[in-house]
Amino acid sequence: MTNRLRGVIAPVLTPFNDRLEPDVGRFIAHARWLADNHAGLAIFGTNSEAASLSVPERLSLAEALVEGGVRPAS
Repeated sequence: MTNRLRGVIAPVLTPFNDRLEPDVGRFIAHARWLADNHAGLAIFGTNSEAASLSVPERLSLAEALVEGGVRPAS
């Protein structure tokens, strides 16, 4: 059986600090707010920030979301 996507899938903006590095705390807070308001999360795929981030940065941010209490889709 295939699970169908339902509801809102929100793009998660990636905030950057003054040194043009991802702001991990604000990223987690924004993603948590979206998830707490019943939105699915689309990270790195819809706002073009991924083109500005290295693979290690994207992996680190994804891990930070999970460590910060944002549950991945199951």
